[in-house]
Order: sequence, then structure tokens, then C-alpha cells
Amino acid sequence: MTGKHVPASSLEEREQELLDAVRATQTPAAELFGDATALATEDAAELATAEEEVRTSLGAGLRPVLREIGGRLTGIGAVAVLLMVLRSGWSIDVDIAHALVAASVLLVFLGWVVLRALFVAGRPGSTISVSVVLGAVVVAGIAFAANLGSGHYAARDVPVPLLALAMLTPGVVLLMVSQRMPQQVLRQQWSDEQWMRRFTGGLRARLMPSPTARDHVTEIEHALELAGTSAYTEFGHPLVLARDLAATNRVARTRRWWLLTLTGTFAPLLIAALIATSHSWGALTIPVVLAFVLSAAVALGTAWGDRPWVTRR
Repeated sequence: MTGKHVPASSLEEREQELLDAVRATQTPAAELFGDATALATEDAAELATAEEEVRTSLGAGLRPVLREIGGRLTGIGAVAVLLMVLRSGWSIDVDIAHALVAASVLLVFLGWVVLRALFVAGRPGSTISVSVVLGAVVVAGIAFAANLGSGHYAARDVPVPLLALAMLTPGVVLLMVSQRMPQQVLRQQWSDEQWMRRFTGGLRARLMPSPTARDHVTEIEHALELAGTSAYTEFGHPLVLARDLAATNRVARTRRWWLLTLTGTFAPLLIAALIATSHSWGALTIPVVLAFVLSAAVALGTAWGDRPWVTRR
């Protein structure tokens, strides 16, 4: 049931229900309920809620953002350390230009997490602003490195284990901090203006067609005029409503499927092509390239099984 957007209270209640049934009948769980994965799939379809999906999404708060950034820092750091050992042994000269390029690339990976969080949270204005600033910083860093050129060293014969410690520590610390942070709760205090703005952003984030999104906004505005209550009181959390509406719109579902499928397929292939052309992994180049190609194939196969235009029975 992990990652299936089932509230903890519902999960605990379901577990207790299954345990009670096992104890009452004195029958093994596998015999009484059948395959655990199949039962979990059925239960998740029934017990999952849009509120839980929003609460645990990347745009719900600082905790999931820190967790993903920490994971990326740790993974990228581990790969960088392995690459340094393969290319330079147990000591390395720190070239300033190479370090700037590496920092710029790392900023792209981490900035992508922040941009996704803002976009999912229904903040298109902030997403655009941060993307412009991020792009300017990355371009400036790479341009400065290109003008400086290689051959300028910040330090020589630096032990790789020391660099590994410095590179892995931030990611591990962020993972520990995010693990200790309390679970975020959905915001409950909204002005109608804030609610409508976030609702509109939520529809855009779910790739709802613009005419349909405008129709939903107009319909809600009319309903609020008649009801005489606040938007939150009448419709609940804006992102929850936006997800519910987008889930019933076939165009929005299809757009999201194409976006996720193309990203999950072509990003590993692009990385594989870059590694193959640069030969930066030495003897491990072919195995690493094949691993990325296999990752793209798995992503495509998984996505094809979930294509939205197929009617489920």
C-alpha cells in the first residue's frame, strides 16, 4: 500500500479488519485473502483519496522537497565519487572550470525539483520567476567556466575520500532532516482570491485544456455568488478539487501521460547518449549505457500498460 495515497487512519483500520478476520477464522491470511499484491491493489483503489495525494505530493510542503533534494544529492554525489575514483584514483586536482560546470549541472537537477514543487502547488508565476533566475545562474556559471578554461586549480592532490565526505554529507543531512520533520497538513485558511488563484494554477498543473479550465472557474464563481460562503467552505482544498476534475478529463489525462512517458523514456536515453559519446566512464561505459537504455525501456513498458485511452474492465 506504500505510495498509494491511502490515509494512515484508513490503512490502520483495514489492517485491523484483516487481522480480526484471520483470528476469527483461524485461517492463514494467504489462504483467506489470496495474493497480497492483488488485494492491496483493490484496497488502494477503494481507500485512496485525493486529499492524501495532495498532502503527500511534491508541492505540498517543505518535507517532500527536502527529501527529494537529499536523495538527488546523495545519488549524484555517489556517482561523482565513483567517476573520480575510476578516472583519477584516490587523489584528484580540483579544476575550477570543471567544478563550475559540475555545480551548474547540479543546480539544474536541484532546480528541477523546486520548479516541479512550485508547479504542482499551483504557483505558475513563481515557477516562471524561479526558472528565469535559475537559467540565468546556470548559463552564467557555464559561460564563466568556458571563458576561464581548464588548467586553473583550486587545490591539488585532494584525497577522494575527503571529497566524498564533503559531497555526500549535504544529501544525507537533508534526508535525515526531512525524515524528522512532522507530516505536513493541508492548509485550511484561504481567502476567496487566494483559493481561486491556486485552483486555477492547479488545473494548469494537471494540464487541463484552457477552455475547460475557464468553464470550471466560471462555474465556481457563480456557485459562490449563490451560496454566499467562502470557496474553501463550499469546495474544500483548491488543489484537491483541481485533481478530482482533471482526473475525469480525458484530454488532461492523456496530456499528462504523454508528458510523463516522454520524460521517463527520453531522459535516460539522452544521458546514455552523452555517456557513450564522452566515454567518461572508461571500461564501465557500455554497462552504464545499457543500464540507462534498460531504464528507458522499463519506463516505456510501464507507461504503455497505463495508457489512458484504454478502457479498463
